[in-house]
Amino acid sequence: MAFYICAALIVAGSPSASPSISSNHVWAIIKVSYDPNSVPLKAEGGSCGTVFFVNSTTFLTAHHLIGTNTTSLFSPNPGYPNVRIFLANSHGDIIDDFSIAKRVPEYDLAIGRIGKPHPAVLVCPLEMNIDLGDEVYNIGFPTDEGIPDYALRIEGGRLIVERIRMKPSIQQGAVKAITPVTLRANDVNLQNKTVLIMNYSSRIGFSGGPLVSKRSGKVVGLMSFVIPREFDLSTPVVAIRMADVKSLVD
Repeated sequence: MAFYICAALIVAGSPSASPSISSNHVWAIIKVSYDPNSVPLKAEGGSCGTVFFVNSTTFLTAHHLIGTNTTSLFSPNPGYPNVRIFLANSHGDIIDDFSIAKRVPEYDLAIGRIGKPHPAVLVCPLEMNIDLGDEVYNIGFPTDEGIPDYALRIEGGRLIVERIRMKPSIQQGAVKAITPVTLRANDVNLQNKTVLIMNYSSRIGFSGGPLVSKRSGKVVGLMSFVIPREFDLSTPVVAIRMADVKSLVD
């Protein structure tokens, strides 16, 4: 059974808020395409990016993870009749019942909803203020690290996840620029939008995750894309400001 990365991007009790964002706050989007009639099980997939929750049932992620010009997150990969999409965290929790409630491609934003509150969800507090030079970090699931522990099986024609455990990673640095950007590449289409540009690059899988202020411990941005090398040799990672999209989430 092949189990690999399923998407490419350009390059990261009851729910309660926490004063500091940790790896417990982020979830990976997992896509598995499979053939229920195959013996042994024929399946392929993996992590497609990162999400974080802004209330007990609403999460944010990057729009370009949901679908591109040629592929859709919710369609099986070629050669497979079935697909299962779910959210998974580092503790082995799974959320199946979710949908994309709103797409905002002009900010590379997708807003998702889960059917009911999940006890493992931790809500991320948001911060509207971010300044040049502020120290930040972001958390996500780099796809080049794969999924360290999982077990799948077929039962009654459905894919059963016996176990899955994700491994989040952290990147950190500072905001080196806050500036308008126009970019159309790899299904990210920003037209004169003010963004946060970090002094570090990123890896595939961090998109959709939270950018956190070290000063406040709150989310100040949504990880979006890496500026291509032809525009900046350092290929810095870019985030969308929470201040620009909060009204869309409320």
